[in-house]
Amino acid sequence: MSVVAPIFTRTINAVPMTRDEARCLVTCDLCDLLHAAHRIRHRFFNARVGLCAIVSAKTGGCGEDCAFCAQSARHAANVQPQTLLSSSAQLTDAVRNIAVLPVNCCGVITSGGTPVRGKDRERLLATLKKLAPATRATLSVSLGQLDDGMLTALRAAGIRRIHHNLETSRRFFPQICTTHTYDDRLQTLRRARAMGFSVCSGGIFGMGETWEDRIDLAFALYELDVRSIPLNFLHPIPGTPLADQPPLQPLEILRIIAMFRFILPTADLKVAGGRDVNLRDLQSWIFYAGATSMMVGNYLTTQGRALEDDLRMLRDLDLNVTPPMCTRT
Repeated sequence: MSVVAPIFTRTINAVPMTRDEARCLVTCDLCDLLHAAHRIRHRFFNARVGLCAIVSAKTGGCGEDCAFCAQSARHAANVQPQTLLSSSAQLTDAVRNIAVLPVNCCGVITSGGTPVRGKDRERLLATLKKLAPATRATLSVSLGQLDDGMLTALRAAGIRRIHHNLETSRRFFPQICTTHTYDDRLQTLRRARAMGFSVCSGGIFGMGETWEDRIDLAFALYELDVRSIPLNFLHPIPGTPLADQPPLQPLEILRIIAMFRFILPTADLKVAGGRDVNLRDLQSWIFYAGATSMMVGNYLTTQGRALEDDLRMLRDLDLNVTPPMCTRT
């Protein structure tokens, strides 16, 4: 009998995974794993699939040193700092252009370890306050480390979802960032949860982490009860410290997605950055591996593929673009 079968049975019966069971999924037969992950996804989400898109309200010039990121001013990536904050109309138009697309979430993102300040802060909050009630899609923000004051201001502006990735395991985090800590990231998530926000948090894979690091990240998100989890896959950018990092193979990416589906069976797993460049012809397999959402359009500093291609893929798979809320517990 496949080693996956008893773990699958426990998972659909709401028995939490153990780390030893997660380790079994790292080496088990991939076909068995993907089939079981697909059954878990379908049991809890049926054919519902969500789409999200992002707007960069401030790009580049970041003082942090995250090794994967082309926006760091400490790296030699060819990213010119830009801002939409100098014009509220530009940011408003950018969000509205995305909101008319068939997406259920629109993220507003600013580069930097902490939110913008002064007049830019007030301009951003005023713009969000205008957009939040008028945007069909859920409007979320990703602004770096947040204190209670900024969270209070965001709530007053109508924002109800905060995005802030853990990125990787506690053990591996110092290898990719030294200008802030893993605990800094945890603190932002815990503050947001304590103030009633829903949180969106995930990680990036292919940076040199081990499978144990991936398992640790999945369990950290499980323990935080994160319900929306972006899964990013490294797209090496020239000029960053990880520019020469070997790419993950598509089948390894599918195994990562499937393992996360087992550990977090009722969470919305969103395949985001690096999807097209890493998975290539196997992009449609993300849903068979257990994903319930994907990011569409362009990323922060790299191009995505045409929306029409993604929508055609979903039609071919007979999947419904609708918020992927868990239908069973």
